[in-house]
Amino acid sequence: MEDVIIVGGGTAGLAAGLYSARYKLKTRILVKEVGGTGNEAHLVDNWIGSPGITGLDLMDNFVKHVKSNDVPIDTEEVTKVSKEGDKFILETSSGKKFESKSVIFANGMKHRKLGITGEKDYEGKGVHYCYTCDGPLYGGKTVALIGGSDSAALGALFMAEHAEKVYVIYRKAKLRAEPVSTEAVYNHPKIEVIHDTNVTEIYGEQFVTGVKTDTGKDIKLDGVFIEIGHLPQSDLPKQVGVEIDERGFVNVDKDFKTNVEGVFAAGDITNSTSLKQFITSASQGSIAAQTAYLYLK
Repeated sequence: MEDVIIVGGGTAGLAAGLYSARYKLKTRILVKEVGGTGNEAHLVDNWIGSPGITGLDLMDNFVKHVKSNDVPIDTEEVTKVSKEGDKFILETSSGKKFESKSVIFANGMKHRKLGITGEKDYEGKGVHYCYTCDGPLYGGKTVALIGGSDSAALGALFMAEHAEKVYVIYRKAKLRAEPVSTEAVYNHPKIEVIHDTNVTEIYGEQFVTGVKTDTGKDIKLDGVFIEIGHLPQSDLPKQVGVEIDERGFVNVDKDFKTNVEGVFAAGDITNSTSLKQFITSASQGSIAAQTAYLYLK
């Protein structure tokens, strides 16, 4: 039996794994895909000490550091969590079972979808949710980034390195990305920002050929990258009675305890802060590990 099992292998989960190991807890990380959405970040300019590092390289550094502390990272998707007495049982999609004295949920968020006509039909055929994964396929072509957040702005700048033309389509009058990124988007010769506009339909033939909007504008293009935020993956915590807020985030206190004894949470899945960044997730994972240690001590 483990002392602590961490569900999730993004920044928060890996930080929790590192600190749990340093507290000499018998630790295991279970994760469907190591790195999670952190792998998708093009450039991470706000990780102190490593400006301009890519998300993939940053996550690779994290993984190497955690593994150097002899923490096993199993590529296993947890599908069921239950509590029997003082132990937790975690079951995975491969049929394996793991037991632990405590659990840290750090399984993050998933991409939010538009839910419009054509989105599902053309997923993988011109509709994408990861610009670093699929963006290089659009060299010399025309694409749209839908959204106005940091990820949308960074996505537009990344796509401008490959595509001939990049539209940023946003439903409000002003982008809400960091000022540095916003300024770069507005000043880029390949990028055109379309404000106060919602995409209502994605259409095409075998692949995407354009989008329709609620302003009546029809934009011809080759690909659509959707960056409208994320939804917390809180189904697993719910299975053991963890309280979830009205937006779907896990309720935690300042020490990242949940309402269930022996269950902790960290990172983007929690409602601890609206600032969802690598650095805040690392902090939360570290604190959750310390809290788990004090609980088990």
